[in-house]
Amino acid sequence: MEQNFNNVALIIAHPGHELRVFRFIELYKPRVYVLTDGAGSSGDSRLYNTIAILEKCGASISSIMGHYSDREIYRIMLEKDYLSLTTLVQKILLDFEEHNIQMVVGDAIEGYNPTHDLCRYLINLIVSLKEVNDGVGLSNFDFLLDGVMSEEEGDLVIQLDNADFERKQRAAEGYTELSKELESTIQKYGNSPFMVESLRKVQQPHTFSSWGEGVPFYEQYAREKVSKGVYDKAISFQEHLLPLIHHLSTNLSGRQ
Repeated sequence: MEQNFNNVALIIAHPGHELRVFRFIELYKPRVYVLTDGAGSSGDSRLYNTIAILEKCGASISSIMGHYSDREIYRIMLEKDYLSLTTLVQKILLDFEEHNIQMVVGDAIEGYNPTHDLCRYLINLIVSLKEVNDGVGLSNFDFLLDGVMSEEEGDLVIQLDNADFERKQRAAEGYTELSKELESTIQKYGNSPFMVESLRKVQQPHTFSSWGEGVPFYEQYAREKVSKGVYDKAISFQEHLLPLIHHLSTNLSGRQ
C-alpha cells in the first residue's frame, strides 16, 4: 500500500542502488545522497548515470553525491577514520534540517558489502541524532539490495504496472556498468521481483548484523582475496565496522 510522505531523503552507498527503488523515486521525489562514486578498482565513476536517472525521475540532488571514492571508503573502514565520517554525518544532518526531511530510506544491513552496511549504520545514527537534537522523529525505512524484496515483509509496498516496469528496465539497461549484473539477475529471478518495491520500517536501529553467529559474506570474500594476495587486509565486522559505529554513536551523541 502506498502512503503519503513529504520531504523524503534517500541515502545509498553506491550509484545504481536507486534502480532498486526506481518507482518509489518517481512517486516521492526524494532528496538523494550517495556515499561513494561507485568507481571500484577501475577508478571510473559511474555517478553520472545515477544523476541522469534521478533527474529524469524528478528527484532532488543533494551536495553529498559520490562523497568518497570506493578506495577511500575502504580506507576509512580499515583505519577507523572517525573524523571523516563524523564530518559527513554532520553535513547530512545540516542538510536534513535545511530541507525539513521527515522520512529517510536507504540500504539495508545484509552482510553482502561492508559499504552497504556502513550506509545503514550511518542512516540509523542520523535518525537517532535528529531525534535527540531536535526532538524530531524521522520515519526510517530500508530496502534489500542482495536479497529479493518480499511484499509480505514490506511496510511501504509499491506495485509497478507494465509501463512502470518498462521505464525501470530501460533505466537499468542504459546503465552500462550494471548491464551484465542486471542480465544475470533477471535470468536468476525473472521479472516478477522487480514489479514490486518493498520498503521495510526499521524497527531495531541498534541492530548491527543480520547473519546470526557467523561472519558476513563480505568478510569471507575478503579473506579469500587476502589469501590469494589480491587484498592486503580484509575488512572485519568485529575489528572494523562494529568499533567504528560504536565510537561514532557514543561520541556524536555526547557532543550534542
